[in-house]
Amino acid sequence: MKILVAHVPAGSGHQRAAEAVAAAIRKLNSSAEVLLLDALEQADPWYRWMFGRGYLDLIQNAPFLWGMMYHLTDFKPFSRPVHWLHRFDNHLHAKPLEDFFIEAKADAIVGSHFLPMEVAGSLKAAGRISARLITSITDYLPHALWIAPAIDVYAVGSSHTKEELRARGVPKDRIRVTGIPVDPKFLQPGDRSLLTKKLGLDPERFTLLIGAGGAGTGPVRRLIHLLGQVREPIQLLAVAGKNDPLRRDLENLRPGFPHPMRVFGFIDNMQELMDVSDLILTKPGGLTCTEAMVKGLPLLLMEPIPGQERRNAHILKGLGAAVLADRLEEVPPLVEKFCLHPEQFQEIRSNAKQASRPDAAYQIAKLAVQ
Repeated sequence: MKILVAHVPAGSGHQRAAEAVAAAIRKLNSSAEVLLLDALEQADPWYRWMFGRGYLDLIQNAPFLWGMMYHLTDFKPFSRPVHWLHRFDNHLHAKPLEDFFIEAKADAIVGSHFLPMEVAGSLKAAGRISARLITSITDYLPHALWIAPAIDVYAVGSSHTKEELRARGVPKDRIRVTGIPVDPKFLQPGDRSLLTKKLGLDPERFTLLIGAGGAGTGPVRRLIHLLGQVREPIQLLAVAGKNDPLRRDLENLRPGFPHPMRVFGFIDNMQELMDVSDLILTKPGGLTCTEAMVKGLPLLLMEPIPGQERRNAHILKGLGAAVLADRLEEVPPLVEKFCLHPEQFQEIRSNAKQASRPDAAYQIAKLAVQ
C-alpha cells in the first residue's frame, strides 16, 4: 500500500499536521509505503515564494489586506470563478505536482493544505488518478478553497467545521470529526517538577509561554514590553521560531526586563514548554491551539488577524477553551487576573481537554489505510 501525505510550508502548522498523520500511518500499518511530500517542491519558484515567504510577509505587514483577500475569495457569489482561477493557477504553476501524483499511483493521498488536494481532486475528477483522497482541515472553520472535487473524506477539527462544510454543500457522509492532528509527543504528560529544573525556572512563579509560530510572526516585541507592566511575579518563555532578528532583540531586552525571561529560537520541544506553563499567549493558529488544548493549557489569544485566525479565535472562545484579547493592551490585566484567580484555570483546562481530540492523527490514518 502506498500513501502520500502532502503539505505546504505556509507557516509550520500544515507541515506539523502532515508529519503527525504520516507517523500515525506508519505505526498503524508498518508495511505501508508512506511518503511525506512538500507539494511546493513540485511547483515553480514564484509559487513557492507566494505560498511561503509571500504569505508570511503579507500577514505580518499587511494583515488587513490579507483579511480582505481571505473574505473576498470566500464570498459565495465568487466561489465558482475563484475555484476556476485556482485550478488554472495550480495547473500553470504546479504542473509537476500533477505529474507526480499521476506517476506515484498512490492508494491514498492525505493533505493538510488545500493546494495539493485541489490538484489531486481535479485529477481524480478527470479520471487520471484513483487514489482515496482525505483532506485534513487544519483550521476550525473552512475557507471555500478547502472544498475540492472528488475528495472522499474531509477530516475536520470540530462539529462547527462539519456544519460549515455541510452548509457549503459537502455531503454529510464525506465529513468526519476527527480533530486536528498533533504530534504524539503532545499526548504524553510531562513531569513539571523535573522540566522546571531542566529549564532553570522558578517553580513558584506563574509561567507564561509566548508563541510566535514557527516563522516567528506577530507583535511579539510590543507584547513583551507590555508584559513588563504586570505587577504579579511572573516568568516568561518566549519562542521566536525561525525569526533570528526577533530572537536577538528579545535577548537584548532580557537583562533589563522586570521579569525573568527565557528566549528560544526554533525548537522541537514545545511540548515541554507547555508542560511547565500556566498560560500560553499566542496567535490563534489551528495547530498551536490544538496542541495547547491537548495539553489542557489555557489559551490567551492575542490580536488575531482577519481571516482564519479570527475565525479560530471565536470558535475556541465559544468552546470556553480560550480567552480573546482583541488589543494587546488588554493582555497585562488579563494576565494579572489569571495570576490572582487560578481557580479560573480549571474550567478553561477542562473545556480545552474536552474539545481536543488527542487521537486525531490516528483517526485520519485509519481513513487512509482502510
